[in-house]
Amino acid sequence: MKLLISILIFCLSVSLFSQTQPKSLPTAKELLEMELDKTYPIIENLTKEESKELISQIRKEVKSEFKQADQFYFLISHLEEIQAIEKEQARLRSLLWVFGLGFLLFFSFLTYIFFSQRRAIRDINQMLEK
Repeated sequence: MKLLISILIFCLSVSLFSQTQPKSLPTAKELLEMELDKTYPIIENLTKEESKELISQIRKEVKSEFKQADQFYFLISHLEEIQAIEKEQARLRSLLWVFGLGFLLFFSFLTYIFFSQRRAIRDINQMLEK
């Protein structure tokens, strides 16, 4: 029992310690100088607020060297949004086909049941009349 309690206390202390440690995010300059293979794990674990902060830092860093960086950033951002919308529309179109096919199959099944019940009722009535 004491062992179980000590393990529980140890686990809680480890989890609390890991929560209190702040994440060390690389600066924009460090991120731009990193290899792409190393940046993917860092970028995947960012929260929305951290990513917004990092984007603003990168824009400031790039703007100091390239004055039209904001125009390119907004152009690329807009084009990526258009591309994402087109992909979403294709998915929705496919989903619409799935719903339509499901509706058709369900309606066909109900029609089959309706006619088979009518046939069964007709057969029962003929057997009762004899």
